[in-house]
Amino acid sequence: MIVEWNIDGTGAAVDIAAGPTPDIEDHIHVLTVGADASTARLDGLGSGRSYISIRVRGSGQVVVTAERRLAFEGVQNFRDLGGYRTDDGGHTAWGQVFRADSLHKLTPSDLVAFERMGVKVVYDLRGDEERATHPNPIDSIQLAVIGQPRDGERRAIDSDTFRAAADGERVLRDVYLGMLTHSARLFGQLITGLVDPDNRPAVFHCHAGKDRTGVAAALLLLGLGVDRETILDDYELTRRYRTLDHQQDSLANLLAIGMSPEAAVGVLATPRWAMRETLDALDRDFGGIEAYLTGPAGMTASSLVELRNSLVTKSAPQLR
Repeated sequence: MIVEWNIDGTGAAVDIAAGPTPDIEDHIHVLTVGADASTARLDGLGSGRSYISIRVRGSGQVVVTAERRLAFEGVQNFRDLGGYRTDDGGHTAWGQVFRADSLHKLTPSDLVAFERMGVKVVYDLRGDEERATHPNPIDSIQLAVIGQPRDGERRAIDSDTFRAAADGERVLRDVYLGMLTHSARLFGQLITGLVDPDNRPAVFHCHAGKDRTGVAAALLLLGLGVDRETILDDYELTRRYRTLDHQQDSLANLLAIGMSPEAAVGVLATPRWAMRETLDALDRDFGGIEAYLTGPAGMTASSLVELRNSLVTKSAPQLR
């Protein structure tokens, strides 16, 4: 594992430790590097996930980090939402909330690794048909997020209307906007559930871990005080981990309903502008994240405060 850091003007050596949890009390010293170093290679950490703590010697400044993506065999887009800076100088807590693609692809060895994580609650954002076709191997809370009314008419799909990648991307934008309206209560249930420490560590997922999961992650991170550009960066990470090769089943489904290959690729993409416009609509149409969560989503103001207290670490080391 390669670890990189940038320390603002301390002139001191850096101690690096590792452990199986984000708690630095569980970490064992691995090596010390000089003040002029900004990277280190960590070998011999063993199997399983490792959390890394970087401490500026003599200052008490420490930051915990980890690989954001968890490397499973069958699931490509399983990610930790920890380690993001918040507007109060803290960081989102590592090892507490994960976002993922469909868990039905977990292999037997994946299930062993998943069990070791100690996940207490899984939130499944897929619809009834998806769950019936590909049931989770783990007991889950069902929150079927939708982007249009359940009795709404589906938009006609034809090759004349959906020809270019930009047409597919606009479909995503429209679906995301629809989720804000038609699934607000479900997002509120999910985020309220994460307040309770007995429900964590928790995972929420859909099929690709991109659209329904992406909007849910954006709302959660906004509620925790993470800045918008970082949230958009997190959304775009799906492009790195879930390539078109991993989405051949989804591509085939889109082609089967009449979408052109180019438009289908647009639907399977992670266009930054589509999520940005969704977050802009959150401000414009709902009055911002707090008004949304405590209004249409049905959270209480006290739950929102408790959410931040639970999922934001207050230490603010001068590392970035």
